[in-house]
Amino acid sequence: MVKKELLELREVLEKEKDALLNGMVEEILRWASYKARLVNYLKDKDFTPEEKEILKEILENNERNKKIIEAGLNFVEEAYNFLTQVLYEKDYYRTNKLKIAPQVISKSV
Repeated sequence: MVKKELLELREVLEKEKDALLNGMVEEILRWASYKARLVNYLKDKDFTPEEKEILKEILENNERNKKIIEAGLNFVEEAYNFLTQVLYEKDYYRTNKLKIAPQVISKSV
């Protein structure tokens, strides 16, 4: 019986979710490490029908956490791209403004 470890893993996934939603990087890493140890212990075990139900819930919770991670990474990537674009445009206009000589746009006034 591995019900105790499955219940522990389910609890770890809840704590990992809370850490993800609160941006607590050190806790996220701690829970990920603990989760990996539990999964490694469980990987070759046989499960009872009741344990399989708990495992199904664990897999759903793990998928939920994965989506939270992906959403966070997408947000960080978009913020990085936006900031990079703004900084490059500002730098481009600032450096090019100094290099362009005044020109006559129209002779009729």
